Amino acid sequence: MKNPVDLIQLDTPVQTLRFHRKQALYHNGDPAQSIFRVRNGLIRITRMTPEGRILTVRHVMPGDFFGEEAFMSGKREEVAEALTSAQIEAIDPQLINYGDLMTITQSLSQQMQRLMDYEYHLQTGDLRQRVARYLLKLAATPLTSFDEHNRPMVSATHELIAEGTASTRESVSKIITDLRNEKLIDSGYRSIVLLDQEELESIAEGF
Repeated sequence: MKNPVDLIQLDTPVQTLRFHRKQALYHNGDPAQSIFRVRNGLIRITRMTPEGRILTVRHVMPGDFFGEEAFMSGKREEVAEALTSAQIEAIDPQLINYGDLMTITQSLSQQMQRLMDYEYHLQTGDLRQRVARYLLKLAATPLTSFDEHNRPMVSATHELIAEGTASTRESVSKIITDLRNEKLIDSGYRSIVLLDQEELESIAEGF
């Protein structure tokens, strides 16, 4: 797992919470009472499609804020899940001062740009391109460590990749098998090693 980022110190009091991998922070319909910030680890925000499939909406990285529904005194519209062990700061929105509010707003604006990039990822190219893009995206998150040859080793299941590419597990498994046969990746139990990032980037761009 990558090292934690240096966080801007907030004046607002925070409560530090710890979550295990695959543990849900909140579910759809839960009361939205706190804003959160990731101290370390990786959080995934998901929604359920009308067909009953889970779709990854965005990834929340160390330093990012999320849970912005609390500003509207509403309910959670999505599910937040820890993809790794994680430390999370919980913040009472009623105690946030102007300076911290600006910090949170800037974080959410940056995430909005990433979200637009992610929507582009989902809506362009075939599944092979989307899988390559998603693997490269995950390689830049705390889901990734490095093997003895300094190659990115992404801790991800075929199901997780399917949920991140708006596809099915069966279709993703076929793409993963093809990429492994082409020696672009190596895969094992919940682990994918990126052997040739340059070629994966070419696939992601449609070349």
